[in-house]
Amino acid sequence: MPASHTYLTLNQLLESFPVSRSTVYRLIASGQFPKPIKVGSRSLWALEDVDQAIACFAVAGISRPENSSLH
Repeated sequence: MPASHTYLTLNQLLESFPVSRSTVYRLIASGQFPKPIKVGSRSLWALEDVDQAIACFAVAGISRPENSSLH
């Protein structure tokens, strides 16, 4: 992992993207949310990727991503 990037744990991600854990993994499976980077047994998300995904939901006018599809 490059030192210049900020990474989030799932708990940190859920603080800024208030959906359930299962919704995050459902969005990943559907290609609507970035996949985590595995570091040992930990899953980490690049902050810039998360911010970009959340911005896409906002641009599309989606406030509850678990109830919609961007595809």
